[in-house]
Amino acid sequence: MKRLDRVWLWAVLSLVWMGVIYWLSDQPAGDYGDANRWFDWLPYTGTFAHIGLYCVLSVLALRTLMLLRPVSEGLIAYSTVFVAFVYGVLDEIHQKSVEGRASEAIDVVADVFGSVLVVVFWFLVKRYRARPSEQSSEKNVDANQGS
Repeated sequence: MKRLDRVWLWAVLSLVWMGVIYWLSDQPAGDYGDANRWFDWLPYTGTFAHIGLYCVLSVLALRTLMLLRPVSEGLIAYSTVFVAFVYGVLDEIHQKSVEGRASEAIDVVADVFGSVLVVVFWFLVKRYRARPSEQSSEKNVDANQGS
């Protein structure tokens, strides 16, 4: 698959996920059927839902941005968080017009937190993959000792 095709694929997946978030935000408060019964006993369910939804959005956005090379890693990271922040704000503005829903700044904080988790995890994975493996360094030590 060509890189441009992959960019479009990940961009479309990002937009589809944004649609899922919009659809969930468009539901009247308490109108989630069995999900209410299953998760009602958990504290901060809404906050964790925001974090999870925006983690997924951030993975999709990050992957899209990674394919837009040459773009610096810093710009990719900031852009990923920016996408989550802007869409989180727009989502809260949209929720003002939904019956029984409220617009809360803490939800945007949870959205951005979910995005930051993804970016930090991405940097940790990149750092782990970039370091030389212990086996290859042991081979180098053995080779140097044999000389």
